[in-house]
Formats: sequence, C-alpha cells, structure tokens
Amino acid sequence: MATNIWFLFPIELYLIIQVRRIRLDLNISAEELSNFLKKGEKYIGHIESSAHNSKYNDEVLSEIAIYFSEIAKLRQQELKDLGDSIVNKTQYTIHDFYPKEILSNDKVLKEIPPIPPGVGPAPTLNALIEDQTFFKKAKTLNEIVIKANEVQNQNWEAKDFTRPLERAVKGKNKRLKVVLKGDLNTYILIGKQKKD
Repeated sequence: MATNIWFLFPIELYLIIQVRRIRLDLNISAEELSNFLKKGEKYIGHIESSAHNSKYNDEVLSEIAIYFSEIAKLRQQELKDLGDSIVNKTQYTIHDFYPKEILSNDKVLKEIPPIPPGVGPAPTLNALIEDQTFFKKAKTLNEIVIKANEVQNQNWEAKDFTRPLERAVKGKNKRLKVVLKGDLNTYILIGKQKKD
C-alpha cells in the first residue's frame, strides 16, 4: 500500500504541532476535539497525521482556542478543589498557536512527532496512550516512567505521573484501565466502545 507524502509551509506544520502539544497537555483526545468542532470524529486525527494533507485554518483555530480555554478553566477548578495552587494558563487565543518568529517560506515534509519533544509528564503520557502501541500490553508505573524518561530524555519520578494517570483512568476522558498483576497495579488501553 503506497502512502502519500505531503508538503506544507513551515507555519502550517508549526500550527498542527502546537495545537497537538496544547491538546495533549489539556488531556483532550483528538475525537473529543473533533466532536466539539462538529466535524467527523477523525477530523483532528487526519490533521495530525502525516498520511493526510489536512491542515488548520484560522476559523477552526479560533474555535479550538475557545474550547481549550473552557477545558483549561475546568482543569484549574479541579486543581483548586484538590487544594493545588498550580496556576496554569486558562485563556487561549489563536495567537497561542502561532510562532513568535518568522518561519521560512520553503515547504517542508509533513512529519508530526508522535510525542511532542520538550513537553511535561501529562502530555507525554497522553501521547503514549494515543500511540495505541505502548499500552497494548499492561504496563507498571515503573515501566511508564522509564519509557517517558527515555523518549523525553528526562529524570521524572513515579510521583510526576500520579495525577496524569488518575485522569487517564477516571472521568469522561477515561482511556486506560487498571489491571492487577500479582500485587502491582498495571495500566492497559480500554478497548473501543461500540456506539449504539
């Protein structure tokens, strides 16, 4: 099966990667964002895929900024309710997706890194979940930490993944389930739910 090779202007590629980075940080699935935009459930997945020529326009980016702001405010409230004093960004505009400097006008290959470089534990975990391969087999917390440190060249500890894993196994964005192996909790992908 031949795969298409697509080229984009650097700014178009930058927008895709930046939206994905923020989306993963806010624990928003591609399907959830597609549904908010009232598009097909694979809309964002196609934009974020090297196999499709899809890209963003300013109208869609404006809608995404609104949704990111809504989710960020909800997340901020959750943190307050838990007694955390972490102040995260809660207001997004289209300007948050654009680069600060001028980019080249020479087209580049549409390549989207599976795990955005330089992001924290939560987006790294969410990217590993979306990859659909790492969590096919149950993983211990230690295995998750080792993999995340390996891909991001970090020295994170288990405690850095407590809250992101909690969000991954609870609530409406539940994408992992906990399975007991011996006396250890392990984490594995939840199978796709059939729609009625």
